[in-house]
Amino acid sequence: MFARSAFLLGSLMLASVSAKALPFNPRDAAADGTCDVTAVACSNAASTSNSCCLPTNGHIVLSQQWLTGYCATKSCQLDTVPTTWTLHGAWPDTCAGVNKENCGDDSTQYTDIATQVQNIDANLYQEMIDIWVSYTGDNEKFWEHEWNTHGSCWSPASQSCFSNFQTGQDLQTYFSWVISLRNQFEMGAAFDAAGITTGSSYTADQIRSAITATYPGLNVALRCTGGYLSEVYSAVYATSTGGQAGAPMSDSDSCDADSINF
Repeated sequence: MFARSAFLLGSLMLASVSAKALPFNPRDAAADGTCDVTAVACSNAASTSNSCCLPTNGHIVLSQQWLTGYCATKSCQLDTVPTTWTLHGAWPDTCAGVNKENCGDDSTQYTDIATQVQNIDANLYQEMIDIWVSYTGDNEKFWEHEWNTHGSCWSPASQSCFSNFQTGQDLQTYFSWVISLRNQFEMGAAFDAAGITTGSSYTADQIRSAITATYPGLNVALRCTGGYLSEVYSAVYATSTGGQAGAPMSDSDSCDADSINF
């Protein structure tokens, strides 16, 4: 569907938590060490952080999809097209911006992601059903692709980060973090605040200004399908609970700068 691939959190940890109070892996309270929730990947602080806290590949491209736009000109196998911004994924790059993919081995190339997530965290599974939707209608294949290609490069989800690993904890850690990141930089909030509504056309500058008004410093790439806005890429530096704006965006717009249907 989109340029980066052929396929198109649990709860966000509260900022009031002590900066030195978290285990390296928030899902494993028995883990040895603490995680500084103020630390930002690809910074000086990152050099002293455990890779189970901050990812080794800490430059992240967060992709949110607007399926109303995509399905306006493409065939979508959905009973109901979402009217909210949903997830495509969060893709770890090196701090130099080099895309990383397929970092796991055969043992972590899962084909039963829905079952694993549902068994370990039913609430997370329902969140994924609601906001991590494939236009093909096959969420399992979509989630498999996102995990196997991108989640396997998210070092805090490595099985070695858990003192007593249980099936599904790696998936829970990655997918929960991605949903937290999406909620932190949710595109619908920016569009609503700027009065951008469906059925109208806007320039790329108008849309980009709307986004940065709500999320200062966030660098984005606007992606269109058939003249309709269908996806927004956002570049962030990872934190243990989400991300920080300011990372450079290497992807480019694919929309007509003067007229974008929404």
